[in-house]
Amino acid sequence: MITLTEQQRVAILVVLLAISVFLTYFFHTVLMLGTVFSHFFYIPIILTALWWEKRSILVALFLGGLVVVGTLGFSPNPLVPNDYGRILMFVVVAFVVASLSEQLRGREREVKKQRDLAQRYLDVAGVLFVVIGSDHTIRLINRHGCELLGYREEELLGRDWFATVVPEASREARRQAFDAAIAGGGASRGRQENPVVTRNGDVLILAWQDTIITGDDGRPVGMIGSGSDITDRIRAEEELRAAHGEANLYLDIMVHDINNANAVALGYADLLAEVLEGRERQMVWKLRSGISRSIEIIQNVSTIRRLRSGETTVRPIDLDAVIRAGIAHHPDAAFVYEEKPVWVMADDLLPEVFTNLVSNSVKFGEPGVEIRIRVEEDDGMVEVSVEDTGPGVPDPVKPLLFTRFVRGTNTRSGKGLGLYITRMLVERYGGSIRVEDRVPGHPECGAAFRFTLRRCDQPVTPRS
Repeated sequence: MITLTEQQRVAILVVLLAISVFLTYFFHTVLMLGTVFSHFFYIPIILTALWWEKRSILVALFLGGLVVVGTLGFSPNPLVPNDYGRILMFVVVAFVVASLSEQLRGREREVKKQRDLAQRYLDVAGVLFVVIGSDHTIRLINRHGCELLGYREEELLGRDWFATVVPEASREARRQAFDAAIAGGGASRGRQENPVVTRNGDVLILAWQDTIITGDDGRPVGMIGSGSDITDRIRAEEELRAAHGEANLYLDIMVHDINNANAVALGYADLLAEVLEGRERQMVWKLRSGISRSIEIIQNVSTIRRLRSGETTVRPIDLDAVIRAGIAHHPDAAFVYEEKPVWVMADDLLPEVFTNLVSNSVKFGEPGVEIRIRVEEDDGMVEVSVEDTGPGVPDPVKPLLFTRFVRGTNTRSGKGLGLYITRMLVERYGGSIRVEDRVPGHPECGAAFRFTLRRCDQPVTPRS
Protein backbone atom coordinates (compact mmCIF):
# COMPACT_ATOMS: atom_id res chain seq x y z
CA MET A 1 0.00 0.00 0.00
CA ILE A 2 1.28 3.49 -0.95
CA THR A 3 1.62 5.80 2.05
CA LEU A 4 1.12 9.50 1.29
CA THR A 5 2.73 12.33 3.20
CA GLU A 6 0.71 15.14 4.74
CA GLN A 7 1.81 17.56 2.02
CA GLN A 8 0.80 15.13 -0.72
CA ARG A 9 -2.66 14.69 0.84
CA VAL A 10 -3.17 18.46 1.06
CA ALA A 11 -2.09 18.87 -2.56
CA ILE A 12 -4.53 16.19 -3.73
CA LEU A 13 -7.37 17.76 -1.77
CA VAL A 14 -6.65 21.20 -3.22
CA VAL A 15 -6.65 19.75 -6.76
CA LEU A 16 -9.94 17.93 -6.13
CA LEU A 17 -11.57 21.09 -4.72
CA ALA A 18 -10.30 23.10 -7.70
CA ILE A 19 -11.81 20.50 -10.03
CA SER A 20 -15.08 20.73 -8.07
CA VAL A 21 -15.16 24.54 -8.54
CA PHE A 22 -14.44 24.14 -12.27
CA LEU A 23 -17.16 21.49 -12.70
CA THR A 24 -19.67 23.72 -10.91
CA TYR A 25 -18.93 26.62 -13.27
CA PHE A 26 -18.76 24.41 -16.40
CA PHE A 27 -22.00 22.51 -15.80
CA HIS A 28 -23.97 25.63 -14.84
CA THR A 29 -22.72 28.09 -17.44
CA VAL A 30 -21.73 25.93 -20.39
CA LEU A 31 -23.84 22.77 -20.22
CA MET A 32 -26.72 24.34 -18.30
CA LEU A 33 -26.96 21.22 -16.12
CA GLY A 34 -27.03 21.07 -12.37
CA THR A 35 -27.57 17.46 -11.41
CA VAL A 36 -24.60 15.33 -12.50
CA PHE A 37 -21.38 17.13 -11.59
CA SER A 38 -21.99 17.17 -7.83
CA HIS A 39 -21.51 13.37 -7.61
CA PHE A 40 -17.81 14.08 -8.01
CA PHE A 41 -17.93 15.99 -4.70
CA TYR A 42 -18.13 12.73 -2.77
CA ILE A 43 -14.53 11.93 -3.70
CA PRO A 44 -12.88 14.82 -1.78
CA ILE A 45 -15.42 14.40 1.04
CA ILE A 46 -14.63 10.69 1.52
CA LEU A 47 -10.86 11.16 1.16
CA THR A 48 -10.89 14.00 3.71
CA ALA A 49 -12.93 11.80 6.11
CA LEU A 50 -10.39 8.98 5.75
CA TRP A 51 -7.40 11.26 6.16
CA TRP A 52 -8.60 13.86 8.68
CA GLU A 53 -11.86 12.38 9.98
CA LYS A 54 -14.30 15.13 11.21
CA ARG A 55 -12.63 17.84 9.12
CA SER A 56 -14.46 16.31 6.19
CA ILE A 57 -17.64 18.03 7.46
CA LEU A 58 -16.03 21.40 6.65
CA VAL A 59 -15.25 20.17 3.15
CA ALA A 60 -18.85 18.93 2.81
CA LEU A 61 -20.19 22.35 3.89
CA PHE A 62 -17.81 24.07 1.47
CA LEU A 63 -18.97 21.91 -1.45
CA GLY A 64 -22.62 22.31 -0.36
CA GLY A 65 -22.10 26.07 -0.37
CA LEU A 66 -20.51 25.73 -3.82
CA VAL A 67 -23.74 24.08 -5.05
CA VAL A 68 -25.81 26.97 -3.65
CA VAL A 69 -23.51 29.68 -5.06
CA GLY A 70 -23.33 27.95 -8.43
CA THR A 71 -27.09 27.62 -8.69
CA LEU A 72 -27.84 31.18 -7.57
CA GLY A 73 -25.00 32.78 -9.48
CA PHE A 74 -24.84 30.86 -12.74
CA SER A 75 -28.03 28.82 -13.19
CA PRO A 76 -31.30 30.37 -14.43
CA ASN A 77 -33.18 27.81 -12.33
CA PRO A 78 -33.84 28.43 -8.64
CA LEU A 79 -32.82 26.07 -5.82
CA VAL A 80 -35.11 23.07 -5.47
CA PRO A 81 -35.56 20.55 -2.57
CA ASN A 82 -33.27 18.12 -4.43
CA ASP A 83 -30.41 20.62 -4.08
CA TYR A 84 -30.97 20.90 -0.34
CA GLY A 85 -31.14 17.09 -0.09
CA ARG A 86 -27.84 16.80 -1.95
CA ILE A 87 -26.19 19.28 0.43
CA LEU A 88 -27.53 17.37 3.42
CA MET A 89 -26.22 14.11 1.91
CA PHE A 90 -22.74 15.66 1.63
CA VAL A 91 -22.76 16.37 5.37
CA VAL A 92 -24.21 12.94 6.27
CA VAL A 93 -21.66 11.06 4.15
CA ALA A 94 -18.85 13.16 5.64
CA PHE A 95 -20.08 12.45 9.19
CA VAL A 96 -20.59 8.69 8.64
CA VAL A 97 -17.29 8.10 6.87
CA ALA A 98 -15.46 10.26 9.44
CA SER A 99 -17.03 8.25 12.30
CA LEU A 100 -16.11 4.95 10.69
CA SER A 101 -12.60 6.23 9.99
CA GLU A 102 -12.27 7.36 13.60
CA GLN A 103 -13.36 3.94 14.88
CA LEU A 104 -10.99 2.21 12.47
CA ARG A 105 -8.10 4.39 13.58
CA GLY A 106 -8.98 3.68 17.21
CA ARG A 107 -8.83 -0.04 16.56
CA GLU A 108 -5.58 0.39 14.69
CA ARG A 109 -4.15 2.34 17.62
CA GLU A 110 -5.28 -0.38 20.03
CA VAL A 111 -3.80 -3.10 17.84
CA LYS A 112 -0.58 -1.10 17.55
CA LYS A 113 -0.56 -0.59 21.31
CA GLN A 114 -0.93 -4.32 21.92
CA ARG A 115 1.66 -5.08 19.25
CA ASP A 116 4.10 -2.60 20.79
CA LEU A 117 3.48 -4.10 24.23
CA ALA A 118 4.10 -7.60 22.90
CA GLN A 119 7.19 -6.32 21.10
CA ARG A 120 8.51 -4.84 24.37
CA TYR A 121 7.93 -8.16 26.12
CA LEU A 122 9.81 -9.93 23.35
CA ASP A 123 12.58 -7.35 23.33
CA VAL A 124 13.43 -7.90 26.99
CA ALA A 125 13.69 -11.66 26.45
CA GLY A 126 17.22 -13.01 26.31
CA VAL A 127 16.45 -15.32 23.39
CA LEU A 128 15.58 -14.88 19.72
CA PHE A 129 11.83 -14.71 18.95
CA VAL A 130 10.63 -14.74 15.37
CA VAL A 131 7.30 -15.15 13.57
CA ILE A 132 7.68 -16.76 10.15
CA GLY A 133 4.74 -16.59 7.74
CA SER A 134 3.60 -19.54 5.68
CA ASP A 135 5.32 -17.84 2.71
CA HIS A 136 8.65 -18.08 4.59
CA THR A 137 8.83 -14.33 5.24
CA ILE A 138 9.80 -12.81 8.59
CA ARG A 139 6.70 -11.15 10.06
CA LEU A 140 8.11 -10.21 13.47
CA ILE A 141 11.44 -10.49 15.24
CA ASN A 142 12.56 -9.18 18.62
CA ARG A 143 15.51 -6.94 19.41
CA HIS A 144 17.71 -9.74 20.76
CA GLY A 145 17.15 -11.68 17.55
CA CYS A 146 18.23 -8.70 15.46
CA GLU A 147 21.32 -8.19 17.60
CA LEU A 148 22.16 -11.88 17.48
CA LEU A 149 21.89 -12.02 13.68
CA GLY A 150 23.54 -8.62 13.15
CA TYR A 151 20.64 -6.92 11.32
CA ARG A 152 18.30 -4.01 11.96
CA GLU A 153 14.64 -4.92 12.31
CA GLU A 154 13.62 -3.20 9.07
CA GLU A 155 16.30 -5.17 7.22
CA LEU A 156 14.74 -8.48 8.26
CA LEU A 157 10.99 -7.86 8.15
CA GLY A 158 9.52 -9.19 4.92
CA ARG A 159 12.64 -11.16 3.95
CA ASP A 160 12.75 -14.90 3.41
CA TRP A 161 13.86 -16.49 6.71
CA PHE A 162 15.54 -19.49 5.12
CA ALA A 163 17.32 -17.55 2.37
CA THR A 164 18.53 -14.95 4.88
CA VAL A 165 19.64 -16.74 8.05
CA VAL A 166 19.70 -20.51 7.39
CA PRO A 167 23.07 -21.94 6.21
CA GLU A 168 22.96 -23.12 2.62
CA ALA A 169 23.91 -26.69 3.54
CA SER A 170 20.72 -27.20 5.58
CA ARG A 171 18.49 -24.60 3.89
CA GLU A 172 16.44 -26.87 1.65
CA ALA A 173 15.91 -29.53 4.31
CA ARG A 174 14.79 -26.91 6.86
CA ARG A 175 12.45 -25.32 4.31
CA GLN A 176 10.86 -28.67 3.50
CA ALA A 177 10.43 -29.47 7.20
CA PHE A 178 8.78 -26.07 7.71
CA ASP A 179 6.39 -26.58 4.79
CA ALA A 180 5.49 -30.05 6.03
CA ALA A 181 4.76 -28.68 9.52
CA ILE A 182 2.56 -25.91 8.07
CA ALA A 183 0.72 -28.36 5.83
CA GLY A 184 0.16 -30.79 8.67
CA GLY A 185 -0.75 -28.10 11.19
CA GLY A 186 1.25 -30.02 13.77
CA ALA A 187 2.16 -28.95 17.27
CA SER A 188 5.62 -28.12 18.52
CA ARG A 189 8.35 -30.33 17.07
CA GLY A 190 10.25 -30.27 20.35
CA ARG A 191 13.69 -28.93 21.14
CA GLN A 192 16.19 -28.98 18.28
CA GLU A 193 19.68 -27.69 17.65
CA ASN A 194 19.51 -25.54 14.51
CA PRO A 195 22.37 -23.55 12.97
CA VAL A 196 21.86 -19.96 11.73
CA VAL A 197 24.23 -17.70 9.86
CA THR A 198 24.72 -14.06 10.89
CA ARG A 199 25.17 -11.07 8.65
CA ASN A 200 28.95 -11.40 9.10
CA GLY A 201 28.86 -15.05 8.00
CA ASP A 202 29.36 -16.55 11.46
CA VAL A 203 27.47 -19.78 12.12
CA LEU A 204 25.68 -19.99 15.48
CA ILE A 205 23.94 -22.99 17.04
CA LEU A 206 20.52 -22.26 18.53
CA ALA A 207 18.56 -24.40 20.97
CA TRP A 208 15.37 -24.07 18.89
CA GLN A 209 11.70 -24.60 19.65
CA ASP A 210 8.75 -23.68 17.48
CA THR A 211 5.00 -24.07 17.19
CA ILE A 212 2.39 -23.50 14.49
CA ILE A 213 0.14 -20.44 14.72
CA THR A 214 -3.32 -20.41 13.14
CA GLY A 215 -5.72 -17.77 11.86
CA ASP A 216 -9.32 -17.13 12.88
CA ASP A 217 -10.44 -19.99 10.65
CA GLY A 218 -8.08 -22.43 12.37
CA ARG A 219 -5.82 -22.80 9.34
CA PRO A 220 -2.03 -22.55 9.83
CA VAL A 221 -0.70 -19.14 8.88
CA GLY A 222 2.85 -19.39 10.12
CA MET A 223 5.18 -20.44 12.86
CA ILE A 224 6.56 -18.77 15.96
CA GLY A 225 10.04 -19.89 16.95
CA SER A 226 12.46 -19.16 19.76
CA GLY A 227 16.15 -19.91 19.93
CA SER A 228 18.90 -19.38 22.50
CA ASP A 229 22.54 -19.25 21.48
CA ILE A 230 24.34 -22.38 22.71
CA THR A 231 27.32 -22.10 20.36
CA ASP A 232 29.84 -21.59 23.15
CA ARG A 233 28.40 -24.47 25.15
CA ILE A 234 28.50 -26.82 22.16
CA ARG A 235 32.09 -25.89 21.40
CA ALA A 236 33.05 -26.28 25.05
CA GLU A 237 31.45 -29.74 25.11
CA GLU A 238 33.34 -30.72 21.96
CA GLU A 239 36.62 -29.50 23.45
CA LEU A 240 35.81 -31.32 26.68
CA ARG A 241 35.11 -34.55 24.80
CA ALA A 242 38.38 -34.18 22.95
CA ALA A 243 40.26 -33.54 26.22
CA HIS A 244 38.42 -36.43 27.85
CA GLY A 245 39.47 -38.76 25.05
CA GLU A 246 43.07 -37.62 25.31
CA ALA A 247 43.01 -38.02 29.10
CA ASN A 248 41.61 -41.54 28.73
CA LEU A 249 44.40 -42.38 26.29
CA TYR A 250 47.07 -41.21 28.75
CA LEU A 251 45.31 -43.04 31.58
CA ASP A 252 45.16 -46.29 29.59
CA ILE A 253 48.86 -46.00 28.78
CA MET A 254 49.68 -45.27 32.42
CA VAL A 255 47.57 -48.16 33.72
CA HIS A 256 49.14 -50.55 31.22
CA ASP A 257 52.70 -49.51 32.00
CA ILE A 258 52.21 -49.42 35.80
CA ASN A 259 50.55 -52.83 35.75
CA ASN A 260 53.49 -54.24 33.80
CA ALA A 261 55.93 -52.71 36.28
CA ASN A 262 53.89 -54.06 39.21
CA ALA A 263 53.81 -57.53 37.69
CA VAL A 264 57.60 -57.54 37.33
CA ALA A 265 58.09 -56.23 40.87
CA LEU A 266 55.64 -58.80 42.25
CA GLY A 267 57.52 -61.61 40.49
CA TYR A 268 60.87 -60.55 41.93
CA ALA A 269 59.29 -60.17 45.39
CA ASP A 270 58.03 -63.77 45.21
CA LEU A 271 61.51 -64.97 44.19
CA LEU A 272 63.13 -63.09 47.06
CA ALA A 273 60.58 -64.46 49.54
CA GLU A 274 61.65 -68.00 48.57
CA VAL A 275 65.38 -67.44 49.22
CA LEU A 276 65.25 -65.11 52.25
CA GLU A 277 64.39 -65.89 55.83
CA GLY A 278 63.64 -64.11 59.05
CA ARG A 279 63.48 -60.34 59.14
CA GLU A 280 64.50 -59.96 55.51
CA ARG A 281 61.66 -62.22 54.41
CA GLN A 282 59.17 -60.18 56.45
CA MET A 283 60.40 -57.03 54.69
CA VAL A 284 59.85 -58.73 51.31
CA TRP A 285 56.29 -59.61 52.33
CA LYS A 286 55.69 -55.95 53.24
CA LEU A 287 57.10 -54.98 49.84
CA ARG A 288 54.79 -57.47 48.19
CA SER A 289 51.84 -56.04 50.15
CA GLY A 290 52.67 -52.54 48.91
CA ILE A 291 52.84 -53.76 45.33
CA SER A 292 49.47 -55.48 45.75
CA ARG A 293 48.05 -52.22 47.10
CA SER A 294 49.34 -50.42 44.00
CA ILE A 295 47.68 -53.02 41.77
CA GLU A 296 44.43 -52.54 43.68
CA ILE A 297 44.54 -48.75 43.29
CA ILE A 298 45.22 -48.99 39.56
CA GLN A 299 42.35 -51.46 39.19
CA ASN A 300 40.01 -49.14 41.09
CA VAL A 301 40.93 -46.16 38.92
CA SER A 302 40.42 -48.21 35.76
CA THR A 303 37.04 -49.43 36.99
CA ILE A 304 35.83 -45.92 37.85
CA ARG A 305 36.90 -44.67 34.43
CA ARG A 306 35.00 -47.42 32.64
CA LEU A 307 31.99 -46.85 34.87
CA ARG A 308 31.90 -43.09 34.29
CA SER A 309 32.56 -43.30 30.56
CA GLY A 310 29.67 -45.66 29.91
CA GLU A 311 31.83 -48.04 27.90
CA THR A 312 29.81 -51.04 29.05
CA THR A 313 26.08 -51.72 28.70
CA VAL A 314 23.83 -53.68 31.02
CA ARG A 315 22.96 -57.10 29.57
CA PRO A 316 22.33 -60.70 30.72
CA ILE A 317 25.37 -62.09 32.59
CA ASP A 318 26.01 -65.65 33.84
CA LEU A 319 26.31 -65.04 37.60
CA ASP A 320 27.56 -68.57 38.37
CA ALA A 321 30.44 -68.19 35.91
CA VAL A 322 31.42 -64.85 37.45
CA ILE A 323 31.44 -66.31 40.98
CA ARG A 324 33.51 -69.34 39.98
CA ALA A 325 36.02 -67.10 38.18
CA GLY A 326 36.33 -64.92 41.29
CA ILE A 327 36.96 -67.96 43.48
CA ALA A 328 39.63 -69.18 41.07
CA HIS A 329 41.65 -65.99 41.67
CA HIS A 330 42.18 -67.01 45.32
CA PRO A 331 43.32 -70.64 45.22
CA ASP A 332 44.74 -70.49 48.76
CA ALA A 333 41.48 -69.31 50.39
CA ALA A 334 38.81 -71.61 51.82
CA PHE A 335 35.50 -71.17 49.94
CA VAL A 336 32.09 -72.76 50.40
CA TYR A 337 29.85 -72.31 47.37
CA GLU A 338 27.07 -74.43 45.96
CA GLU A 339 26.97 -73.76 42.25
CA LYS A 340 23.63 -72.36 41.13
CA PRO A 341 23.05 -71.46 37.48
CA VAL A 342 21.31 -68.08 37.32
CA TRP A 343 21.48 -65.12 34.96
CA VAL A 344 21.32 -61.47 36.06
CA MET A 345 21.29 -58.04 34.43
CA ALA A 346 24.79 -56.57 34.75
CA ASP A 347 27.81 -55.81 32.57
CA ASP A 348 31.47 -56.72 32.19
CA LEU A 349 32.31 -54.93 35.45
CA LEU A 350 30.32 -57.35 37.63
CA PRO A 351 33.48 -59.39 38.46
CA GLU A 352 34.80 -56.27 40.22
CA VAL A 353 32.03 -56.63 42.80
CA PHE A 354 33.24 -60.12 43.77
CA THR A 355 36.89 -59.13 43.52
CA ASN A 356 36.39 -56.32 46.04
CA LEU A 357 34.24 -58.33 48.46
CA VAL A 358 36.31 -61.50 48.37
CA SER A 359 39.59 -59.55 48.55
CA ASN A 360 38.30 -57.77 51.67
CA SER A 361 37.45 -61.08 53.30
CA VAL A 362 40.87 -62.54 52.47
CA LYS A 363 42.78 -59.38 53.41
CA PHE A 364 41.06 -58.65 56.72
CA GLY A 365 40.28 -62.23 57.79
CA GLU A 366 42.49 -64.07 60.20
CA PRO A 367 44.59 -67.01 58.95
CA GLY A 368 42.26 -69.83 58.06
CA VAL A 369 39.31 -67.52 57.30
CA GLU A 370 36.42 -69.30 55.58
CA ILE A 371 34.34 -67.53 52.90
CA ARG A 372 30.84 -68.73 52.08
CA ILE A 373 28.95 -67.48 49.00
CA ARG A 374 25.18 -67.94 48.84
CA VAL A 375 22.79 -67.23 45.93
CA GLU A 376 19.04 -67.02 46.54
CA GLU A 377 16.20 -66.04 44.19
CA ASP A 378 13.17 -64.04 45.29
CA ASP A 379 10.45 -62.33 43.20
CA GLY A 380 12.54 -61.47 40.15
CA MET A 381 15.61 -60.55 42.19
CA VAL A 382 18.73 -62.47 43.13
CA GLU A 383 20.38 -61.94 46.52
CA VAL A 384 24.06 -62.78 46.79
CA SER A 385 25.78 -63.10 50.16
CA VAL A 386 29.54 -63.11 50.74
CA GLU A 387 30.08 -64.21 54.35
CA ASP A 388 33.39 -64.68 56.16
CA THR A 389 34.62 -65.80 59.58
CA GLY A 390 36.93 -62.81 59.98
CA PRO A 391 36.88 -60.03 62.62
CA GLY A 392 33.62 -58.53 61.30
CA VAL A 393 32.52 -54.89 61.00
CA PRO A 394 31.65 -52.83 64.11
CA ASP A 395 28.11 -51.43 64.21
CA PRO A 396 29.17 -47.72 64.07
CA VAL A 397 31.10 -48.36 60.85
CA LYS A 398 28.36 -50.29 59.00
CA PRO A 399 26.27 -47.27 57.80
CA LEU A 400 29.36 -45.53 56.38
CA LEU A 401 31.27 -48.46 54.96
CA PHE A 402 30.18 -47.93 51.31
CA THR A 403 30.84 -44.19 51.39
CA ARG A 404 33.73 -42.79 49.44
CA PHE A 405 37.06 -42.68 51.32
CA VAL A 406 35.57 -44.12 54.53
CA ARG A 407 37.90 -46.78 55.93
CA GLY A 408 37.32 -49.62 58.35
CA THR A 409 38.89 -49.83 61.79
CA ASN A 410 41.39 -52.52 60.82
CA THR A 411 44.97 -51.32 60.45
CA ARG A 412 45.06 -52.97 57.03
CA SER A 413 42.04 -51.00 55.77
CA GLY A 414 42.49 -49.49 52.34
CA LYS A 415 41.56 -46.07 51.02
CA GLY A 416 37.82 -46.78 51.04
CA LEU A 417 37.39 -46.91 47.25
CA GLY A 418 36.80 -50.63 46.80
CA LEU A 419 33.44 -50.82 48.59
CA TYR A 420 32.43 -47.42 47.20
CA ILE A 421 32.96 -48.78 43.67
CA THR A 422 31.09 -51.94 44.63
CA ARG A 423 28.06 -49.91 45.70
CA MET A 424 28.18 -47.85 42.50
CA LEU A 425 28.21 -50.98 40.37
CA VAL A 426 25.39 -52.72 42.24
CA GLU A 427 23.20 -49.61 42.08
CA ARG A 428 24.01 -49.28 38.38
CA TYR A 429 22.53 -52.75 37.91
CA GLY A 430 19.34 -51.78 39.76
CA GLY A 431 20.18 -53.44 43.07
CA SER A 432 21.33 -52.52 46.57
CA ILE A 433 24.06 -53.62 48.97
CA ARG A 434 24.40 -53.80 52.76
CA VAL A 435 26.67 -55.27 55.41
CA GLU A 436 25.43 -57.36 58.36
CA ASP A 437 26.83 -59.62 61.03
CA ARG A 438 27.31 -63.20 59.86
CA VAL A 439 25.88 -64.19 63.25
CA PRO A 440 23.21 -61.61 64.12
CA GLY A 441 24.25 -59.55 67.15
CA HIS A 442 27.84 -60.80 67.14
CA PRO A 443 30.06 -58.60 64.93
CA GLU A 444 33.17 -60.43 66.15
CA CYS A 445 31.98 -63.62 64.41
CA GLY A 446 32.45 -62.24 60.91
CA ALA A 447 30.76 -60.04 58.30
CA ALA A 448 28.11 -60.79 55.70
CA PHE A 449 27.96 -58.58 52.61
CA ARG A 450 24.61 -58.98 50.84
CA PHE A 451 23.63 -57.39 47.54
CA THR A 452 20.78 -57.82 45.08
CA LEU A 453 20.70 -58.05 41.30
CA ARG A 454 17.85 -58.25 38.82
CA ARG A 455 17.22 -61.77 37.61
CA CYS A 456 16.78 -62.45 33.88
CA ASP A 457 16.40 -65.39 31.53
CA GLN A 458 19.37 -66.98 29.85
CA PRO A 459 19.71 -65.48 26.37
CA VAL A 460 19.02 -67.80 23.47
CA THR A 461 22.11 -68.35 21.36
CA PRO A 462 21.14 -68.63 17.68
CA ARG A 463 22.31 -71.78 15.92
CA SER A 464 25.05 -71.29 13.41
